[in-house]
Amino acid sequence: MRCEALDKVFFVEIRDLNVAFLSLVADPRAGDAGLEMLGLHPRSVQALAALNAAELRRLAALPVPLAGFRTLPLSTQVAEQPPPANLDPAWHLAANSYAAGLLTYLWQIARHQPVAASLCVGADQARVQRLAQLGFDTIQNCVPLAASQLRVRRAFSPNLLPLLLRAARMKADGWRPVGLDLIPLGLAGLRPPRSQRHRA
Repeated sequence: MRCEALDKVFFVEIRDLNVAFLSLVADPRAGDAGLEMLGLHPRSVQALAALNAAELRRLAALPVPLAGFRTLPLSTQVAEQPPPANLDPAWHLAANSYAAGLLTYLWQIARHQPVAASLCVGADQARVQRLAQLGFDTIQNCVPLAASQLRVRRAFSPNLLPLLLRAARMKADGWRPVGLDLIPLGLAGLRPPRSQRHRA
């Protein structure tokens, strides 16, 4: 596939994935338990809640996926974890649906566009190759684990969030250079799990 096709198709797909993820984050049914499950820092939640609809659209259009998985490929050997008792069942169902779609998308892009896949799962080509080599039956077996592994990506960390918000608040196309600054974050992968971080 030519670079022009990647620019026009891949980034539109990333935007659509980001729109769906931001809807999941903004859903009031998520509550503290859902946002904790996604690894969202409380300051990030407050900042996102302050964005208007146009700013959220610009945020979704940034050239990096805002969501990913804690580990990829997901291990089918890990026992499925029950959702937290205080997690809204309807929101958890929505998170499951999003995670299953994201997992399938990442699998397909790893199989057909490994360079683009690096923006989605990090620059570790061995991981991209392992994901690409999975069969459909393995992907299906991973789906029950997907929601519990779903995480925000590194751009949401409190020290990087101002860059993200600056891009979202810029008018017209002024945000695009800032958005390009975020591409290395896509290659860097996910934030560390919450257990390894301090809450502010």
